[in-house]
Amino acid sequence: MQVEKKKSELGLTIIIIILSGASASLLLLPPLGIIPYATFRDIAIIPSVVIIFAIGILTRSKFPRLTNRLFVGMVAGTIASFALEAIRIPAYMFAKWIPMDSMISLPGLLLTEKITALSEVKQVIMQSGVPMNLYHAPLDAFIVGGLWHFWNGATFGIIYALIIGKGKWWYGMIWATIIEIGMMFAPYLIIMKGPFGIEHMDGYNIFVITLIAHVTFGAVLGIIVQKWKKGSTSILSIGKKVD
Repeated sequence: MQVEKKKSELGLTIIIIILSGASASLLLLPPLGIIPYATFRDIAIIPSVVIIFAIGILTRSKFPRLTNRLFVGMVAGTIASFALEAIRIPAYMFAKWIPMDSMISLPGLLLTEKITALSEVKQVIMQSGVPMNLYHAPLDAFIVGGLWHFWNGATFGIIYALIIGKGKWWYGMIWATIIEIGMMFAPYLIIMKGPFGIEHMDGYNIFVITLIAHVTFGAVLGIIVQKWKKGSTSILSIGKKVD
């Protein structure tokens, strides 16, 4: 019975990790034209949110360790996203090292179908003046983009908390660096500004400022998870020990 319970917990953990990847996949699949943004929103992002919450709530009695890691990671990732924003927002509003509000307003415009493809971005900005910043973004796009952005941070927190266990706080910085490198090669960025954002300003600006922002995110994430999570073992050791 105990063996079956461990297998079930491991299986649910893997399912949650896969579902958590749906949010970040918005930067991969729709930009390549594989699926429209709105369709991806309806069949991947929204269902994944519902299922993740359902698993966390419905299994809290049987798998308390899983539920703890899930919600600690979720909250930690959301809080860490605010730390990231403390760097990202000034970077595009004042320093212009980031060309636009690329992680809230732009995804919001895409998810609400005000823009249907990244290839339209430059043309839309030039011809119709659709605002790409927090001050002037349409309210519905701002809300949808904000929800996606902070949920995206929450899902990275979930994955971290499920896989790492408590770990050292600076493990979060390593995880954030991996996220940063992945983003630098994401079609979402490459289509607009090239890999690592080399087509913007001096070529290094986007990478440098987003790296600082993500490392800050990782540090906050690692500290919170280490402080709040119950149990110290990694989920990788689930078959050996239950804590």
